[in-house]
Amino acid sequence: MLRVQEEEVNQTLFALPEVQTPIRPKVYGPWLTVDLNRKGVLDIDTVKGCTDGMAAYPDGGCYGECYAARTAKRFGIDFTMSVKRHFHTQWHKSTLTRIMGDSKLSWYRVGTAGDPSYSWAHTISTIRRLWFMEMTPVVVTKCWREPTDEQIDKLCEAGVVVNISVSGMDTDLELQHRLTQRERFIQAGLRTVTRIVTCAFGSSEWARGCAEKQAYLMSLVPVIDNPLRAPLTNWRVLEGDIIVERRLDSIGGGKTVSLCSNSAYLGKCEDCPDQCGLEGGIMTRKTETAPALWEDKVAFVYVPSVIGSGYEEDVAELALEDGIAHRAARKNMQIHSAIICLVNDDFAGFFTFQKNDEAEEFCLLQSVIHPDHFSDERYRAMAEAVLAKNTDNYPAIMTTDPKSKFETPALFESLGFKTYLKRSGFCYMSTVDDTRTRRKLLGQITMVNCWPTTGADWLRIKREWKKEINAAGERRGIQNPSYATREGCWQGEAGFANVVTGHHHNHNASVLDPVACEIIMQYLMPIEGRRVYNPFGGGVQFGFVAGSLGYEYLASEIRQNQCDANNAICSNFKNVKWVQADSSTYEPEGMFDLVFACPPYYKVEKYTDYDGEPPAGEINHMGNYQEFRDALFSGYEVAVEHLNDNCFFVVMTGDSRDSNGSYRCHEAETEIFLRDKGLNIYNKIVYLESTFTRLAQAKKTLHFRKWPKCEQKIIMCYKGDSKKIQSLYPRIGRLS
Repeated sequence: MLRVQEEEVNQTLFALPEVQTPIRPKVYGPWLTVDLNRKGVLDIDTVKGCTDGMAAYPDGGCYGECYAARTAKRFGIDFTMSVKRHFHTQWHKSTLTRIMGDSKLSWYRVGTAGDPSYSWAHTISTIRRLWFMEMTPVVVTKCWREPTDEQIDKLCEAGVVVNISVSGMDTDLELQHRLTQRERFIQAGLRTVTRIVTCAFGSSEWARGCAEKQAYLMSLVPVIDNPLRAPLTNWRVLEGDIIVERRLDSIGGGKTVSLCSNSAYLGKCEDCPDQCGLEGGIMTRKTETAPALWEDKVAFVYVPSVIGSGYEEDVAELALEDGIAHRAARKNMQIHSAIICLVNDDFAGFFTFQKNDEAEEFCLLQSVIHPDHFSDERYRAMAEAVLAKNTDNYPAIMTTDPKSKFETPALFESLGFKTYLKRSGFCYMSTVDDTRTRRKLLGQITMVNCWPTTGADWLRIKREWKKEINAAGERRGIQNPSYATREGCWQGEAGFANVVTGHHHNHNASVLDPVACEIIMQYLMPIEGRRVYNPFGGGVQFGFVAGSLGYEYLASEIRQNQCDANNAICSNFKNVKWVQADSSTYEPEGMFDLVFACPPYYKVEKYTDYDGEPPAGEINHMGNYQEFRDALFSGYEVAVEHLNDNCFFVVMTGDSRDSNGSYRCHEAETEIFLRDKGLNIYNKIVYLESTFTRLAQAKKTLHFRKWPKCEQKIIMCYKGDSKKIQSLYPRIGRLS
């Protein structure tokens, strides 16, 4: 007996383009349609195309005269590719069911341009979703693939009428298989009709054998006489094996018909006495409500990797249909683990994930449940099945897309996630709120070596730090803590903002950005690192952030008033300290795990002490640029000697112009000096500031061909073997 087990043959509908790959023929689209054809059949094909039939009869399909195959060929569609057709959205389903209701018919047919046996599970699922229409489904099939007993039970409960399509032209093996399935259907109580493709046969040996089988089939009542529509050019017709005649009353499939009986009906369905086997065309059901057998059998199957699981093409096809989860179609993403959702043993969805032992995190990746099977409860159950695989209780992370009806922030909040970043419409979520999540947040607002500091997230974090610094200063009686002792450092009323905009901001003070400070410490402090040194220490920001992160911080600063203010603001941090000293010669005690310096630009700022004058040795007050530079580099040289191996040395600096308006190239000189001291120039970050005042300045300076400067450079140097960075510094994990 020919036994074709149900095995989903999943074809990737939308393959990623490859170089020099020939264009593949079109295939049917994946979305369900409702069509009323010329004969009046309401066609709702759950499958379009016929992989099995075309494999058995590649030259024209069954009997060489498959009308659906000819139609597909005319439109350039590959009929050998069976495509399961689904509801796309609830709106799509509503539209189709409205068309069905407007037809006034009591039944619809499945199997007009494709055999529904290609996926019994999918066919039954679609019929189930159309249950409420109270229309009888008529399934026309050659049973290339046999249904399970459970599926036959569900067909019975749905009130399905099955038309087993057979012919005297079938092989003995094919007939044995199809009639066996017919007997199974009848024994289960399923209304079953023998739908016979009939012919008027000639006198050849082949024709006589077919006529004998046809006579036997006609005895298997109830039967439908379905005459073969074959053109005069058919080779069997030319050989005289099949006899045809021209009938102008034939509707659908051609006007030359082979009639074994003159009583065979050739007109429209509305007047057909057969009605595809319905009893008087009236729908009957055993129950008024959906029976228990229609309850979905749902299973969630774990696969260690999509690749090698047998679900690769299913996942790729569904991912591309969904669009949002399209990355799951890529091979480099299918290396990850997944929970596969099966509904009635049919593939219905997936959720990929990654357990990252190195970063100690559990990453939820792409997920989709097909619209045919989606419900909020089912998706939640699939997500819970994924989280159950987090047996090491790592922090779980998830990026939700508001355009997805699956991956909503509300759902994952109910599963214990919290949003730590909203960016470009996405919500980045985690089950923990700690340094690991914070490191991701900071990484996601930088990502490349150009740090835009006017973005909403950057400004939000900056406000948070400023609020903490101000609160700490106010507790110690420090006025304007963020700018303590720095008012007027941009030369008061002659300051840059005042000249350009007509008023100054914070007395034209320049201060270090605490967000940049945090990023540097979160990313450039080794796992075992604790100590930070800042020569030319300046304002409070770097020390305050270091203390907040639990690090020991030492800064050398020549102005006593700045040291006193900073030490007061940071008095709650036991190991944070500013020492009044000349940084160019000061020797700190011990070794450090990170060095950071943000010195002033030469002659741009003016810093004073308690007496209103710059202290002796204040580098910005030196007589010429060379003295300024040499004093800086002397302090850097001492700091390099006190930096541990395999640690970072970071300078945040920029260029200033001389009296002729030319840049002094201080950034380049700094890089060359540090390189010559044995450090690797590892990163060069462009720190972008607001362009607001620069745009106003440009209206003046462009006449002199000067473009105003709106950036600083953060030069990140590394002392040691850069190959050890991954093992010595904290893992960041997945950023998106």
